[in-house]
Amino acid sequence: MNSRFTRRDFLKLSAMSGLGAAFAASPFSALAQDMVTVRLTAWGNPTEFQAREATLALFDEMQDAIDVDFIHIPSDYLTKILTMIAGGDYPDVMFLGNGDVIPFVSRNQLLPLDDFMARDNFDTSDISQQNLKLYNVDGVQYGFPVDAPNQQLFYNKTLFDQAGIETPSPDWEDDSWNWEAFLEKAIAVTDKDNGIWGWQVKTGFRAWWIWVTANGGEFFNEDGTECVLNSPEAVEAFQFLADLIHVHEVAPPLDVASELGSNELFQSGVTAMETWWPAIGRMRSNIADRFEWNVAPHPGGKAGKSTAGGGTGHTISAETQHPEEAWQFLKFLISTDCVSVWTDIMGIVPPLTSVAESDVFLKPGEPPADILVFTKGNDYLRPDPRHPQFSQARSIAQSQLERLWIGGVTAQEVADDIVAEVNRLL
Repeated sequence: MNSRFTRRDFLKLSAMSGLGAAFAASPFSALAQDMVTVRLTAWGNPTEFQAREATLALFDEMQDAIDVDFIHIPSDYLTKILTMIAGGDYPDVMFLGNGDVIPFVSRNQLLPLDDFMARDNFDTSDISQQNLKLYNVDGVQYGFPVDAPNQQLFYNKTLFDQAGIETPSPDWEDDSWNWEAFLEKAIAVTDKDNGIWGWQVKTGFRAWWIWVTANGGEFFNEDGTECVLNSPEAVEAFQFLADLIHVHEVAPPLDVASELGSNELFQSGVTAMETWWPAIGRMRSNIADRFEWNVAPHPGGKAGKSTAGGGTGHTISAETQHPEEAWQFLKFLISTDCVSVWTDIMGIVPPLTSVAESDVFLKPGEPPADILVFTKGNDYLRPDPRHPQFSQARSIAQSQLERLWIGGVTAQEVADDIVAEVNRLL
């Protein structure tokens, strides 16, 4: 690694999180062999980088046979890692989004884990089964989840209270929390004279996929031979989002959002509501006591409530020169000890049920008050489409949708162009 926590830093962190005793009793044991370097590729914002460094420091403390070289790739991750692989520069362990697993498997770039799991009697019963299966292709396990997240609606309770507006319902079964109710609240809380917007249309895949699936839309047809993002259900979702910017004017245009610092609008108190993955630790740190905030399920569409996500995971490169050491490191990454540290710093929804039910995740007395929205949201999860060409198809959709968010075209026109281009790819 390029930099590490010291032992003193680690023990301080352990004491603060109340996990020191658990770490000391960890069953992980060192391998009796010479030091081997395992190369890990991962992206991450500053909070993720902190969590990564803390967990790698923990790994160092628990054994002395494996050194991890952390290759941090903060942007254009997929492009850069594919370039590395094409050039024969193979990492050992790769951080991947769940939607990228099938494309990597289809190119024979991931190492199957089943033989390791059987040999070590590896118990997966504590892992969220819904998230575990996202790393399973045709009955073969290729990785383990880092988290069990789902995109939900974050809202600024202080702005709602100041405007005298009732906050969104945290009840997943409350059918009154739908697109119409959402739009009413977004209009009511918007105050452009004072620089307050009701919503931000975020352009990342999962931020719009959640609306498409809630309305009954799909990316591909059932047998994966055609893109169907120009269906009435998908087009209506796209147009609804575009209209939030250009018709209802409750969301800032993309250029305005960029000038304001688009990634930080909610945390800065500029937007009253936004789609976010469970970046709870990041929110707690960045918002602090500047305003009160909470979370709620995304509003339901014609097909009911839905949530996007499924998160990321760790996989082993099929070309690793150190499969045994990579496997030992992978086991650590899904261990209670590692997941607890990651959860404590990141505030993510942990992939282990035992940690999700503990105060490490729940943190009583800290926001959000309705944190269980995330754990209950797993039942409504619509993860990334599982298709060998998904990564490329997603890029095409993202590029075409920029025209819709900027304005001047209809959702139907853009959706038709997406489908034509993706189907040529297929």
